[in-house]
Amino acid sequence: MKIRIAVSILLILLVSAVTAVGVYIISDVEEKPRVEPATVPVPVEVAAVVAADFMHRIEALGTISAVREGPVSAELSGRIVGIPPNINLGSVVGAGELLARLESRDFEIAVRKAAAQRASAKARVRKAAVDIERQRKLVQLNREQLRLARAEHGRLTKLLKKGLVSSQAAERQELAWRRIEEELESAKSGERETEALHAIAEAELALADVQLEQARETLRDTEVHAPFAGVIARKNVTLGERVAPGQVLFQLADIETVKLDVRIPAADIHRIDSGIVTDVRVRGVAEEFTGRVANIGPRADQQTRSFPVEIFVSNSRARKLLPGMFAQAVIPVRNYQEAILIPRESVIFEDGKPAVFVADSGSNLATRRAVRIAGRFGPRYMIAAGLEPGDLLITAGQRLLLDGARIRVVTRRNLAS
Repeated sequence: MKIRIAVSILLILLVSAVTAVGVYIISDVEEKPRVEPATVPVPVEVAAVVAADFMHRIEALGTISAVREGPVSAELSGRIVGIPPNINLGSVVGAGELLARLESRDFEIAVRKAAAQRASAKARVRKAAVDIERQRKLVQLNREQLRLARAEHGRLTKLLKKGLVSSQAAERQELAWRRIEEELESAKSGERETEALHAIAEAELALADVQLEQARETLRDTEVHAPFAGVIARKNVTLGERVAPGQVLFQLADIETVKLDVRIPAADIHRIDSGIVTDVRVRGVAEEFTGRVANIGPRADQQTRSFPVEIFVSNSRARKLLPGMFAQAVIPVRNYQEAILIPRESVIFEDGKPAVFVADSGSNLATRRAVRIAGRFGPRYMIAAGLEPGDLLITAGQRLLLDGARIRVVTRRNLAS
């Protein structure tokens, strides 16, 4: 019994001792001041904000094509008997230059025949003209004779009334002028007939002229000429080959001025006007070319929502731009004075509002600033308000920052490049 009482007393003393030690430890901790962990500076990249003139340019890729390209076809059927040695694929030809010649013997005979028919018709016209002139002279002679006969008849009639001539003489004179009057009418009829024959002869001559011109035109068609200056893009005929009317012999492309077809997004199409001078670059060609916006399509593509734009480029000097090449057009649309442009990744958005962080080089602290964006130009934003030239913009590491955070600049970037 005494042992159990002693053990209980020992347990009570042990619990009391542990409690006292715990209270001491807790009171000791509470009495010591709290130690805050040191703030680690955030490593950032900065760049000095600059203001500089900025030309907004739109870049677009497209394909070079000929402004004018078309087939050169045969007008007649026949055998190719001649192709000049300089006419090959890629040859540069001038307007009207001979490309090929067909066999022409039958067509030359047709021209000579048509020329002979025209000569015959012309002779008939001349003969009809002579006949008209003869009939007109005959009519004039009969008129004069009729005038004299009537005058004589009138004189005899007056003498008959005075009894100085016989009635038979007056009657004979009257019959004479009646006969001359009939001859005059016959001459007039002959004149009208010769005039009709002359008109027929002239119509036949006109027809002969047309037939001769047609024969000559057909003969000219035996020679195939370039309708315009250009480059032979395709050659489909060989010497000795028989061709048919309408058969394409050559494909001719005019590349003195070429066309670059590009697509411009709907957001930029309103910034482009016809006549804008553009730079045109072709990969693999060191020379830069100058083009001009010629045509702007009024309708956007249903899938890409971009508008077709045609840029004409002069190619007469070097002829280095060939149909099918890919080219890049750089179109200047607007010049901005003293513009502030910053990388898009340096801007953060909170609740849709843009802001940036600016570094204070003296205190090594980051300050958050709200900005107003004037426009987006590729990988950069143009800032209308919120930044000034000389500000140290934080361009990397800003997403780890809070306003007033400590920073450590590890890299400096040049925004002017």
